[in-house]
Order: sequence, then structure tokens, then C-alpha cells
Amino acid sequence: MNIQIAWRNIWRNRKRTYITISSVILAVVLAVFTRSFQEGTYAKMIENAIGQFTGYVQIHQKDYWDDKTLDNGMVVSDSLLQTILSTPHVHDVNLRLESFSLASFQNSTKGTMVMGIDPEKEDKMIGLRSKITEGEFIDADDNSILIGSKLAEYLKIGVKDTIVLIGQGHWGQSAIGAFPIKGIIKMPAPDIDRQIIFMPLALSQYYFSFENGVSSIVVKFSDAMETSNIVESLNTRLDSEEYKAMSWQEMSPEILQQIQSDKVSGIFMIAILYMIIAFGVFGTVLMMAEERKKEFAVMIAIGTQKSKLLLQSFYETLFMNSLGIIIGIAFTVPLVIYYHHYPIRMTGEAAKSIEKLGIEPVMPTILSMSIFVNQIVVILVITGLASLYSLFSIKKMSVIKSLRR
Repeated sequence: MNIQIAWRNIWRNRKRTYITISSVILAVVLAVFTRSFQEGTYAKMIENAIGQFTGYVQIHQKDYWDDKTLDNGMVVSDSLLQTILSTPHVHDVNLRLESFSLASFQNSTKGTMVMGIDPEKEDKMIGLRSKITEGEFIDADDNSILIGSKLAEYLKIGVKDTIVLIGQGHWGQSAIGAFPIKGIIKMPAPDIDRQIIFMPLALSQYYFSFENGVSSIVVKFSDAMETSNIVESLNTRLDSEEYKAMSWQEMSPEILQQIQSDKVSGIFMIAILYMIIAFGVFGTVLMMAEERKKEFAVMIAIGTQKSKLLLQSFYETLFMNSLGIIIGIAFTVPLVIYYHHYPIRMTGEAAKSIEKLGIEPVMPTILSMSIFVNQIVVILVITGLASLYSLFSIKKMSVIKSLRR
């Protein structure tokens, strides 16, 4: 009966109910949408700089990361691959041979990063084929290459032109070669797009005079949350005198620091938003409590127990908050899905500053159930604390004074 009465009570004054529900809806939409944008931006930053290029975990020869030369590269054995692939959660690996070379075309030259890859495996990992803007994708036995679109623009070079590369190969040997361009590829991270050259692994090994050699092994797994566990497991299984597994946090500490510093400002901003929401909800609850004091006083005067009024008031608050949260989620879900697939693209100086960090200047939302759950819990806590005022006012209410209002 208390539940039925509470449900009827909230619709006796529809205007008051609509105002309360609207404040909760606004709180849910703002909190979920803001947090989803923040976490989506961080995820995109990691995806551009890490997930779609370096990978979340790499294995190198022990001294390679401190001195990134081909002399610290390694020859991969079947037993090493078997050890890596037998690690829990690991389902495949990508072999890469990376080094720097000077690229030249006609009167233009530029320092580039040459990366020897298995084209099909890299395509599965980072969607390389879908990033082709001109020309065709390379095959494993090709003698041609792919270059970044910004690099092609700088060198004023196109598909079917031949680029000359000059670098240093294994054990100090000269690396010189002329390679036709089979395709131009646009990488999401502008910093990478300005210097990247992809060539088949076998061709890069020939160019750098490093037969069967690689500089890194990218470990592939499905759940990024398992990164630290996989690194720990690999370092336990591998010969620590020869190899070292590294997480993206170790390989790209500047990205981690940037995310952590940005999260501080993000938390400060969301805290301000929660304060605004709390004041808005409390103002609505305060208005309701003051408006209904005489009503409560009359009910107590005719014999209604305060405990029943408290219970009914609790149910009313619960109903209105629940309706507000449900409607708020119904409004927010389509927006989050839309901006996840069609993110906001920054322009002007803001975009340029983001691009300088090697990050695509877009702001997507993230599709994560935890975002919705966490914000709903916070909103429930805020509305619950605010609603305590109405319960407190009933408990401490002076019936005589309230009847004279």
C-alpha cells in the first residue's frame, strides 16, 4: 500500500515531478556523456600511438631498447616462437625489422623509419590494407613498398615512382636500395604518417643485410587488460639473459604521462560537474520538501505515523530518481553510440597541437558498460544524499508551525 500511495503521490503534482525527473535526466546525460568522451579520447590516444602501431607488448633482444640498432637485433628460432605462443592469452605474433634510413626523390630528402613486416599479419592487426589511399597493398614476396601519405606529400612522390633509401645495415654494412612505390597509406597518427615506410619483411632483411633477423616481436592478444600479466608471464618463461618483454607503458612513457596528467584535469572537471548536479538536485529536493510541509503536517495531525511518511517519501524519491535514470540512459545511449562511430574532429590550433603529439585529432566516445554503471552509482549517491533532507525535515518537523504556514 505504501508503494501504491507513493506512486500516486508523485503524479498528484505533475509539474513538481517533471522538474525533479528532468534534473536527474540532465545529471545522467551530462555525467555519462562527459565521462564517455574523456575515456574515449584516452582510448583513441592509446589506440593511435600504441594499439595500431607498436602493439601493447613487444619482445626484444635484451639490450635493444637502450640502444636501438640492428646490431642488437635477433634471429628468431622456432623454440622461441613456441615459448611465446604457449603463453596464456597469446594467440599470434608479428615479426618486424625496424631501422632508420634517408629517403630521397629528385631534389627532396627526409629521414624515415623503414619497417619490414609480414603484410597479411600486419593487416589483421592494424587494418593496414584499409588505410591505402592510392595504389595497391604489398605482398610478402614484393620488391616494392608502401609509404605514409604525409611523407609522399613532402617528397612530392606518387605510386609507381621509385624512392632511393640509404641507411646502415647489420654490423655496420651499408644499406642502399631503390624501391618502387606500390601504394600510399594514411596512418591515423600524423607523426607516424610523416616518416613511415613499410616493406615486406624478406625485402627489409635483404636491404639491411640481416638474414632472418628481426628487431622486435609484437605479441598479439585480445584483451588489453591482460597486458601486465602477459609481460610478467613472458619474462618468466623467456631467457632473461637474452630477451626482454616490454609493455606499452614502458615503451611509450610519454603517452602514459600525458594520459595521467590529462586525467587529473578530467577528474577535476567531472568533480565540478558533479557539484553542479548535486546543487541542482538538492535545490529541487529542497523545493519539494518546503512545498509539502503543510501537507505532511496535516497527515501527522490526523494520525499518520512519521515512519510511514518517511517510507512513502523514500519510495517517491526512489521512483522519481529511477525514472530519471532510465530516461537519461535512454537519451544517452544513442548519443554515445553515434559519437563512437562518428567522433568529433578537432580543427584549428587545437588539432595542430594534438597532431604534434602523434595523435589523431578526434574525440570519440567509448562504448563501455562500466561508464554507465559508475555514473549511475554516483548519481544515485548524489540524489540519495540530497533526498535525505526531505526525510530529515519530516522527522524534525514541528506540526503546529507547519500548519500555520
